[in-house]
Amino acid sequence: MMEFKTIFSMKMAGYLMQRGFVLLDIRESDDGSGRKVFYFKQSEMLSNAMNEYRK
Repeated sequence: MMEFKTIFSMKMAGYLMQRGFVLLDIRESDDGSGRKVFYFKQSEMLSNAMNEYRK
């Protein structure tokens, strides 16, 4: 079964897509805020890219 990483930041999602990570799904947040939630396939490479973004 594929594991997903949930991303709540549009900027982070854009950064990941620019680096070749495939956006698997996008949905409305369940909290009623109208914000979007982005789903990517969980991987070590994804975690590394997220850490680079946060530096």
